[in-house]
Amino acid sequence: MSKNVPFITAAATVLFCCAAQAQAPAQAPRPLRLNNSDDPLLTLTPPIGRVAADAPPGSAPPSANPRDLEGVWWISRFEYMLGAAPGIAPPLKPEYMRILERRIRAKNRGTPEADASTDCRPHGMPRLMESPYPIRIVQTPGQVTLMHEVAHNIRRIYLDVPHPEKLRPSYLGNSVGKWEGDTLVIDTTGLNDKTYIDDEGSTHSTQIHLVERIRKIKEGRELEDVITVTDPVTLTEPYSFTRTYKWRPDVKPAEYVCEENNRNAPENGVTVAK
Repeated sequence: MSKNVPFITAAATVLFCCAAQAQAPAQAPRPLRLNNSDDPLLTLTPPIGRVAADAPPGSAPPSANPRDLEGVWWISRFEYMLGAAPGIAPPLKPEYMRILERRIRAKNRGTPEADASTDCRPHGMPRLMESPYPIRIVQTPGQVTLMHEVAHNIRRIYLDVPHPEKLRPSYLGNSVGKWEGDTLVIDTTGLNDKTYIDDEGSTHSTQIHLVERIRKIKEGRELEDVITVTDPVTLTEPYSFTRTYKWRPDVKPAEYVCEENNRNAPENGVTVAK
């Protein structure tokens, strides 16, 4: 009998090991990296899956008028990268893709490059429309105004007029709009090159051109914004992405004073969290 003990013990050990391996939790998927790179320093910042929830029960309903966009809206999902799909970079030309790689590596080393927003300047476009802060929309004759909580950025959309012949480049550019059925079409140009396309650091030039198509969906409880980006200098081709914003009449945009005790104030071109 004693001669069988080692055999039984070994068999039991094998069974135990196999059971333990079978019950071991699956490894977490590898974080998204720029262009599926093997370099961990090119890991992308993960998205925030939900920024704004639906308005709480009992909140005021949205207007039944599809052309009435007034009120407070809040983006439903936030991503650092603004490509054609989650985790996909904009179609940057090789030299600008290398710049993006440099910026992502710097971020992952803990020394992100400073940009306009860390110095309390406007976020630029289309990046501003990705901000995870509420937006109040106000409509007046000939104009739609988007009042962003973040850094008090304000976009003025002038209706049914052309762009001025001579535009002085600015952080948010010049935006003109028109209604096509129940869709507000916004054309933005005249942007300077001091901002990024997105929070990961994709470059754009002063020739960037944006077209947005904004409409109400889901019985007016959400806004859909389809944004098409064209830049013959930095992009190989135009591309589009879509963002949605929740109707939030219960939210009152708060004061946002970036200049006071700015915890991201850059030092020597590097953003330093304080």
